[in-house]
Amino acid sequence: MSPNKAFDAYKKSNNEYVEGIETPHGRVKILFDTVVDNIDNMIEVHPKTDFVSLGKSINAITVLAGSLNTKDGGELANNLLELYDYSKRKINEYLEDKNIKKLDEVKSIFEKLLEGWTEIDPKTTKKY
Repeated sequence: MSPNKAFDAYKKSNNEYVEGIETPHGRVKILFDTVVDNIDNMIEVHPKTDFVSLGKSINAITVLAGSLNTKDGGELANNLLELYDYSKRKINEYLEDKNIKKLDEVKSIFEKLLEGWTEIDPKTTKKY
C-alpha cells in the first residue's frame, strides 16, 4: 500500500472513529461527552479515584474554557467560563473529601450543556 493510500485510509478510519471531529460544533460535543463519560467512570469506582478519568475530565473542561471568546462572546462566554471554573473546583474538592454529590453535580451540569449543545444546528453557527 502506498503511503498516500495508507494515510487516506487512516484519516478515513480516524474520522469515522471520532464522529464529529471535522467541525468545531462536533469537537465541542466530543469535549462535553468526554466530561460526562469520565465523570461517570469516576462515580462507578467511588470511593477509589480513577486518575485517568479525572485527568481527562479536567483536560476537557480546560480546553472548553480556553476555546471561549470572552471578547466577542460577552456575558454568555463569561458565564460559561465561570461554570467551567466552578466544575473544576468541585472535581478537586471531591478529591479531598470524596463527597460523590460533587461529581453528581458536575455530571448534571455537563449533561445539560451537552443537551443544549446537541440541539444547536451546526449549520446556523458562526464559521471560524
